[in-house]
Parts: sequence; structure tokens; C-alpha cells
Amino acid sequence: MFSKTAGTLLKSQSSFSIISAFEKMKWVFLFLNLSHLVLESIVFTLSIESLGRVIISILLMLIAFSYQYRWCFNTSRKVLTQFHGFKLGNIAFYTISQREFDYANIKNIELKEVHNAKKVILHLKEIPHTQPSKQASISLKVKSNKIPSVVQQLRTNLLSQGINVIGQFGSENSKEWPSFGSVALDQDTIKAFIGINLFNSPVKRQFPVTLFMLPLPSQYFHRVWIPSYISCMIALFIIYSSQNFIAAIVVGLFGAGISAVRRKLICDEYYAFGASPITEIIISEEYLDIPAVYFKNKQAKQIKKTDIQSIDIEWNWYKSHSGELNDRYREPYVFNLNIDVENDSSLALAGQSFDSKKFVIALCELGYSATLTQIPKTPMVWRYYILGPLVVFLLGVIGYGLYMAYFRLIA
Repeated sequence: MFSKTAGTLLKSQSSFSIISAFEKMKWVFLFLNLSHLVLESIVFTLSIESLGRVIISILLMLIAFSYQYRWCFNTSRKVLTQFHGFKLGNIAFYTISQREFDYANIKNIELKEVHNAKKVILHLKEIPHTQPSKQASISLKVKSNKIPSVVQQLRTNLLSQGINVIGQFGSENSKEWPSFGSVALDQDTIKAFIGINLFNSPVKRQFPVTLFMLPLPSQYFHRVWIPSYISCMIALFIIYSSQNFIAAIVVGLFGAGISAVRRKLICDEYYAFGASPITEIIISEEYLDIPAVYFKNKQAKQIKKTDIQSIDIEWNWYKSHSGELNDRYREPYVFNLNIDVENDSSLALAGQSFDSKKFVIALCELGYSATLTQIPKTPMVWRYYILGPLVVFLLGVIGYGLYMAYFRLIA
């Protein structure tokens, strides 16, 4: 049965389980569905549509109730099972991922606070002549006043099974993420930076480059935007002469569309040199293949992993609605990936020109040493060049409408 620590620990005669914070979110979904089901029952009328809604609600509740993301310590078999999927009782009808570890291979289990999250981390013993296994961890959702009780029960249950427990939840053993600072790229920071990959999709190794999104030299700036300049002047003239706002908007959008097409043509001409150039970044355990579009000499390069001195990832939050790092509404934006190569000049990869967030995941998964550096720069600043004039335009339309309505009332 569940312990008194808000469902974090689950103990029976033959097993002891640690329930993850993510699994516990299902109870919110269950509560909302139960409330909906109760309301449906109150206003229920015998019809196929109403009966269908009730059946769907019950099915959704059963699916949510069966969802599990937990560690189960089997006391009789001496095996730790990491299970993520859907299970009712002992019957698993859909498994997303599952791994088993014999107690003999477990070095210890560490309690640690990582980026404001309580984590239980599994450390395995190193086996000679084998590749080191990836660190496994599970996050806990525990109220502050329940932490001592949870820690005590964790230690008691794990030590009774012969598993050593180290660390604690607290500032002395925490791992902090500094604002506008640098932090090493690892499994913990990648989860806080990008989020949890629920379905364990394979690491992406090929990254097509979008030429349209590559930065152009400054001398091309006005060449790209000349159509927009002209269309804006024509739009202003239309508004001044006839107050036809719809025609002005159409002309402005037409000019912006021409500028977008013009930028693509210029980028294709500037970057797509030669016959069918390779425009794809390839990453592996041994090297990086960087296409020629990133180099002034227009020669592609293969950079060995051992020759890379450092990789610095410059980024900032694109969306942020609160001060908490683990806010679900936060979304990171990568500006540049600066790669310093031994006996060579540094290389900057523009983050918007390829799937840079998945590239950061690949760097971490394939063992590249890198740092995440948050910089005080506004992502996608061009949004404000669009939103600003749009707000001014709407205010002008509202003001003009009120002005005309005032004179009509007087007349």
C-alpha cells in the first residue's frame, strides 16, 4: 500500500517502489476526468452520444491510472527494474522502456538536488573491458515538510536490501544552474535545458542545414529589404490618400513576401556553390562533418572529436513566464555553437540554421565535452520589428474609427 509520504514510496511484501514526479501528475488528469464524469452523470440523458462520452471518460481514466514511471526493487529476486509504460497489476500491456539491474552490479544510490529537483541517482559498478553505462536517475515530487520522512524511508528500505545510499537533498549536495553563466553539458542539464524525452527516441546524427536561415554579410541587408521599403512607402501613400487600410495591408504583406523570396535567392546564390553541395551536419562518436557553407574558403571539414578543445553553446530563454527554471512554459533558443579546434581557427554554427536543440542532445549522448552559456540577448528580435508596427497600426485604426464616430454623432 502507499506510504504516508504523498504516494512517493510504494511498499509491499515482495517489492519496494519509488514513484517518479512525472507519474504522479496522472492524478491531476484523473481528478479532472472524474469531475467531468460526475457532471456527465448528473445531466446524463440516454443517447448514443452521451453514452459514448461516458465510455471515453472511463477509458481515459483507466489508461491514466495504468501509467507508471517508477523504479521497483524486487526483494526476492534482488533485481531493480526501471519501468516506463502502462501496466495494470503485474500485466504490462504497453512498455515504453524497461531495464533490469542485478543488485550485485549496483555500486550505490545517490540522493541529490539537481536544478531545484529532488533526484535519486543510480550508480553502477564499472565492469572491465565494457563501455561505461549511462547514469540513470528519477525525479521525486515531495513537499518540503515530507522530505526528512521520505529520505529516512528511502535509506531504511534500500539499506535493508543491501544497497548503499549516499548524499542527501540539500544545498550542500545540490547542483545549481547559474543565471547568465556557464554550466557543463550533462544528462542533468540537458533535461533542465530541453526537457524530458519521454519516448527515448534514437539520437539524431544528421542535421540538414537551411540555407535561408544562414546569416548573410551586412552588405546584403538592404538588398533583401528594398521591396519591403518600397511597399511600406506605397502603403503609407494609400492610407494618406484614400484611407484604404485593407489595400495598404495587402501591399505591405506583398512587399514582405518579395523580401523573403529575395533572401532565399540571395542565400542560394551565396551558399549553394558547386554542383549539388552537401548541406548537412553529421555527428558520430569519433568526428563532426561540417558542410562547406559554414566556411569562407568553401571547403567542408571533418573535425575529429579528439581535436576539439571546447564547444560553447550560447543560448537564452525564448519563452519564459516565471522565474522557475523547471517552468513547463520555458523554451530555450540556441544562438550559436562555438567550436574551438586544436591548431585551427574557431567555428561558429548559427543555431537557427539547423535543429540545434537536438544537436545539443546528440553532443551530450555521444560524449562530447561542451558548456551551456546563457547570454543576455533577446531571441528572434525580429518579432518586435513586426509586432511594434502592427500595434501602432491597430492603435491608429482604433483612433481613426473613434474620430470618425465622434464627428458622425455631432453631425
